[in-house]
Amino acid sequence: MAVISSPNASSVKIKYDHGTGLDGKRVIKTKTLSSLKSSATNDDIMAVVNAITNLQQHALSAVNRIDNVSLSE
Repeated sequence: MAVISSPNASSVKIKYDHGTGLDGKRVIKTKTLSSLKSSATNDDIMAVVNAITNLQQHALSAVNRIDNVSLSE
């Protein structure tokens, strides 16, 4: 039997560099945007991330898209 995958809402984790902590280690803080349409393109998501980042005082460190799917037979 074939497995059927159905896309669910995606999310994106945006990591910001907050500099160095008192212990000398890098401080990275993450913000998560959830319930993104699974049909959203990577270009669209990056445009939103860049717009949000322009409002932040900290530098963008990384962007991770997480796609969720439901599996059934």
